[in-house]
Order: sequence, then structure tokens, then C-alpha cells
Amino acid sequence: TGHRVSVKLGTITPEGTADAYCYACDDNKLNPHLAQHLQVFGINVAAQQKTEKSIAELQLEHNLKFDFSMTTADGTQLQPVAGPGLTGLRNLGNSCYLASVMQCVFGIDRFRDRYFPSAADHFLTCSQLHPAKCMLCQLHKLANGLWSGRYAVLETEDGETRHQHGISPAHFKAMVARDHPEFASMRQQDAFEFLQHLNKQIDIAERPVEGGALNPTSVFDFTTEERLQCTKCSRVRYTTQKSSLLSLPVAKRPLAAVEGAPQEFEPVQLAECFDMMTADETVDGYMCPSCEQPTTAKKSTRFATFPKVLAVQVRRFEFVNWVPQKLEIPVQVPQSPIELGAYRGQGLQPGEEALPETNDQPPTDAQPEPVDESVVAQLESMGFPRVRCVKAVKKTGNTGAESAMNWIFEHMDDADIDAPDSEPQGTAAVADPAAVEQLMAMGFPQARVERELLQSDGDANRALDRLLNLSDDVTMDNVAAATDSKDDSASCSQYELTGFVSHKGSSVHCGHYVATVRHGLGTDSAWFFFNDARVVAQPEPQSEQAYVYFFTRND
Repeated sequence: TGHRVSVKLGTITPEGTADAYCYACDDNKLNPHLAQHLQVFGINVAAQQKTEKSIAELQLEHNLKFDFSMTTADGTQLQPVAGPGLTGLRNLGNSCYLASVMQCVFGIDRFRDRYFPSAADHFLTCSQLHPAKCMLCQLHKLANGLWSGRYAVLETEDGETRHQHGISPAHFKAMVARDHPEFASMRQQDAFEFLQHLNKQIDIAERPVEGGALNPTSVFDFTTEERLQCTKCSRVRYTTQKSSLLSLPVAKRPLAAVEGAPQEFEPVQLAECFDMMTADETVDGYMCPSCEQPTTAKKSTRFATFPKVLAVQVRRFEFVNWVPQKLEIPVQVPQSPIELGAYRGQGLQPGEEALPETNDQPPTDAQPEPVDESVVAQLESMGFPRVRCVKAVKKTGNTGAESAMNWIFEHMDDADIDAPDSEPQGTAAVADPAAVEQLMAMGFPQARVERELLQSDGDANRALDRLLNLSDDVTMDNVAAATDSKDDSASCSQYELTGFVSHKGSSVHCGHYVATVRHGLGTDSAWFFFNDARVVAQPEPQSEQAYVYFFTRND
């Protein structure tokens, strides 16, 4: 690239590795030609001895200082375990978010059954010349490493059993993060955002395989029902949207502050979080197509169908002076079966009158809505993408940064959150034939591809996001029929907690992630705790401070 790179001399090894930092990229880099480059300065790499810890080692040492209890309530030390499904993942330097998510994901039967038994056959038949560039190869390889048990061997020292070394997910991380600048870096990342990215990458890789019939991410798919009611005429509108992950709000109730101690909060029941998610929301200035004037509307969201595995993020954070701060709010999750039927949508009910359909397309001579660029810049400085900032400012009527920021958090799960609002066009647009062909090769029908490309201003990546996340003409009348051959169900709504990702630290972008995974169901089940390469049996799972939960449907 021509960028200047600094090398930490004390980390040079005879094998030709060392800490290399690029100031232009502001990130650590791997230098495959390190020996050749240092020879210019008269440094013989083969004669060097490592005298200092690398950045990755320092980060790992720092992460291990976070207090995740390795003892039971009575003080008994948790014992290391190893075996199929109990293989640890070594920390590559701030990669605990990836390790924790992958342990939970491969604890799901559908993922294990898709990639583990067929690993050997895939390695023999894969047409990709370079396995390191094949997402399916890397998924099969990781599944084989985690579930074969060959690499889960407990060490012994002075007759005492020690933890296993685990396996390195370096090639998998390089592949899954190949086109993502944040996940490709050595910085700590948000585990829930990585889960979203992982689902997208697997979906893309699986679509050409038997039309996506083997895609294990379908276990996360479900449909939500949004109900909108005008408070003046009482007419209603029901719409549905495809989803795969759920984000729940948490009630913030601080306890009396103790000087010199961290702020503590009153525990919250999981059911209260679902109550908040499905509660009515007031929409001011709603232009009712029946009243034909601005009114106030009530909006609520419920489940139209339930997924086989419900992945839930609990939003335990708030912005203080525009900086995200984590809130240590305990969420009490039952270990017994959880019934979510009370949050099922019912569609148009007898006695309800539907709002008339409207044409939301603006006139061709309409002018783009102005936005306050100072507010957009303020939101961008917080790390939000520009398209999301502009949309938030427009949706909140240029009423300020705080209302726009709240809108972003309320709509983070919208499939089209990063799709720009369509600007008025004076002439009909035509989709790029090359982009159409590229997306059709992934298994999408031509009509949908062309429509989403036009909605995305010809951007193939944004069109792909819409194709993956937006429902194709799903209505309340065909939701049940559409789920007959899928994993989501319109009837069964009972779940059990089968895994969760926990976090220690002041922010989701720093600190340390660990995973707790349940193997088996009922009385034969057992819980295990994964802290990078260290794996122990966990008879008393601590789920109150988890960040991402995985619930499996009982059917």
C-alpha cells in the first residue's frame, strides 16, 4: 500500500512475526515479508529473540483479568472439561466476541448438523480453489474443530489437570470479516452486531446450495406484526416484516446510591422487557389517510410467527454526553420453560375497520426534504452511518440530535434502516444488468432483484441487504401458509434458555465476552462455560448480566 509501518522490535521472533502497526490504517497489520523488509535495516530476523509481549498477548492478559467466577456458590472450583462440543477457541487478541457467539451458534443443533457430519465430504468436493476464501469450507472446518473432540485435550502439570489449549479461529475470522473493516481489525467489537453480520454471510454462502434449503440461519427467522391505529377515526392497519434477531428494551430503576460504589439497579423480569417491546407507542403528526389530516396514532409490534431459536439482545446501555455507557441492570430469566403466546399478534379483528391503502410515492416534481447538517454531523461523530443519521433527522422532523438518536435506537432492527429514502425521480430508472445478474446468481428472482436495486439507487450491497432482510409481499393472510415448510411457527410459542453471551466492561466495545451453553434438553441437559480456550462445567449458570440470549422453542 505504500503506508509507513512501525515494528515493535522486542516482539520479533525467529519465525518472522512481530507487532506491526500502520498509522494510515490505524490498526495492527500482518507483514508476510517482514524478514525481507527488516533486512534493509541490517536486522537478521532469524537471529532475533522475543523479549516483549505482543499487543495480542497484552490484550489477552487484560481480558483474563475480568472477574468471571470460576467457582460455585459454595466456593468449589469449577473443573476443566473437554470433548466433542467442549472445545475452546483461542483468543486472537480482542476476538472473544467472535468466540462467544460461535460457541452459542454451534451449540444449536441445526448449525452442528449442517456443518459437522458433512465436513469431510465438503473438503473433497468443494470447487473453490482456495479453501481460505470459501465461507462454507471455513464453517465446516470450525464445526469439525469444535465437535470432533480431537482438539479438546486437557493438559496436565505436576499431576494436576489444566485447561486445554483449544483451537485457533484465525482463518474463519479472516474469512467472515473479509469485507468488514471493523470485524477485520484487532479491535473489540459488539457481539450482537457480529451475530447479525455472521447471519448475513452464512445466508449469502448458502443461497446457491440447493436453493438455500440447507441454510441453518433459517432457525432464527420469524415475522413481526405491526398494528397502527388512528386515535381519531379508530381505523387500523396491520403490516408484517421478516426478522431474524430481536432487541429488547430494559427498564432503568436505579437503587439508592452508595458513595464510592458503582451505581446499582433494581432487577428486571424478562417478561417486563417483552411487555415494553409490545406496548403501544404514540405517533404524533400521523397523516391519517381516512381523516385526511394530521392526527395522533398508536403503534405496537407483536409476533406474527415464532422462530425455532429466538436470539435476543438486551439493550443495557444509554448515552451520557453522547458516549455509550453500559448499565449493569440484572435481568432475571427463568430456567423453566417460557411462554410467549401472550405476545402473539392476532391480525384484523371482528369490529375493526382497516385504514384505506395509500400511494406513498411522492410526486415527480417533489423537492428533497431538507435536513439539519449540524445534527447529522453530531450523530456521525457518535459512529452512526450517514444514511442512518439523515433518515433519523428526516423522520423526526429536524427536531434535534436527541430525538434523532432515540429514533435510531428504536429502529435499529428495521431491515431497511440503512437503505436511503428514495429521492424523487423525473424519469424511470433501469437496474444495472451486471448487478442484476450478480444477485440472481445467489438465487433471487429477477423481479425482486430489479426492484430492490432501484430502491437502493443501484447499490448492489444495499440491494442484497434488502433482499436478505425484507419480506417479499408477506401479508397477514398468508403468514401461516408461508411458514408451513420453514422453522418459524404461527402456533408454538414456548421456549427454554439454551445459551447466552455475557460481557464484563464499561462498554460493549471494550471488556471481555464469554459464553454459557446448554447441551441437551430436559433432565439430561448440562451447562458449560466457555471463556476463550478455557471450558468448564457450569452447574449454576449466571444469566442475569447476559447481553445476548438464545432461546430454543419446545416443539
